[in-house]
Amino acid sequence: MRGERAIHRLALVTVGATFLLIVLGALVTSNEAGDSVPDWPTAFGRWLPLDHIVGNVVYEYTHRVVAATVALMTLALNMALWRREERSWVRGLGLMALLAVLGQALLGGARVLFLEHRFALALTHAFMAQFFFGLTVSVAVVTSPRWRRWEARERTAHLPAYLPKLCGAAVLGLFVQLLLGAGFRHRGLGILPHILGAIVVSGAILGVVRAVRRAVRAPEAPSEVRALARQALWAAGLLVAQIALGIAAYFARRASRFDPQPLEPMISLTVAHVAGGAALLAIVLVLTWWTVGLSERARAAVAPRPMSERAF
Repeated sequence: MRGERAIHRLALVTVGATFLLIVLGALVTSNEAGDSVPDWPTAFGRWLPLDHIVGNVVYEYTHRVVAATVALMTLALNMALWRREERSWVRGLGLMALLAVLGQALLGGARVLFLEHRFALALTHAFMAQFFFGLTVSVAVVTSPRWRRWEARERTAHLPAYLPKLCGAAVLGLFVQLLLGAGFRHRGLGILPHILGAIVVSGAILGVVRAVRRAVRAPEAPSEVRALARQALWAAGLLVAQIALGIAAYFARRASRFDPQPLEPMISLTVAHVAGGAALLAIVLVLTWWTVGLSERARAAVAPRPMSERAF
């Protein structure tokens, strides 16, 4: 039990560090600091170029250091999972996260070295950042004590079968929307696709919130189902905040479009909007995991297997 809690804590710390990494990436993009360090994986030919860490280099170099730290944390999480986690599918999630963060590092390096493919690489890099973040959130959910207690119980279906599909559609829409936002920030796409995407995603999330709140009104609903109501309210609140931040960031960008370099408040509003998008993705992904679990309730699919049956 102590080892299981340690794994969950490490997963939560990895989620927090990854969220910080996304914020730092947004600072790099918003300050147009992506080209401030001309080489990779070293910086100005060294691992610690103290005399060069000024101006925009601070953002880019800090982003690299935190990215390396997150990669090491993901490696440590995988080692812990393979030593103590009996569920092969959870170990598979951890392995996917490790491969994703390594791929993300290579994409970041390619973004620096191959400037002729800057937009395509930057867009892929932005998508992979959110994909990796989603994987870390998933590992944190399924290693939590609450999830483990749920797995140990006798289970019956409590949620309608359509709800996990609705949540999954909202998650997919959020990924597309985050990609469209990255395209706009990197000046490869206009604002119209991002606005249309926001309308579609908002409808999907509000549909999830309404369906969850309807499901938890049932008097026989267990505590796990009732807990989804709070998560749904968080999703609704984050959605409203995200729309407001997006509008504010757009008009701040319009007002400063003739400035020689990015200035406040455009930088802060854009970074907050990116952070809000990641937070909204996380909460809807948590909702998706729990709606899948509470509607499917397939004991054979989630019950841990004996150590003698583990596949290596």
